[in-house]
Amino acid sequence: MDTNDSPAYTGKNGARWYVSLLGGTKRRGRWPVPTDMRVLGTLGGANLDLCETDLPPGPLTLTKVSLIGGVSLRVPANVEVEAEGVRIFGGVRIEPGAATGPDTVRLKVREYSLIGGVHVQRG
Repeated sequence: MDTNDSPAYTGKNGARWYVSLLGGTKRRGRWPVPTDMRVLGTLGGANLDLCETDLPPGPLTLTKVSLIGGVSLRVPANVEVEAEGVRIFGGVRIEPGAATGPDTVRLKVREYSLIGGVHVQRG
């Protein structure tokens, strides 16, 4: 697991804030995925691999705000991803998958940046 990223702050509502001025947030391997994760930075995005994690039940939300940097996700087949947000340069590319059934996890990605996009691939 890459551990340059312990939450800088955990809100009363359980939201975990990851803050970085230069550089992004990178997580892979087995790590505790919060139901509400917020990534804030000036330069750098969020590179997250959810394939080896134990995803919590219920909907998940990832919010990323930066000047430059996008969101790159690797998700298991049972995750349904929805992306929203505002970016000047950058797009949204979500690899199609068949996330249906009772074990489907819903992940909403909210990405706000000048330059950056959302890229989701299936693991």
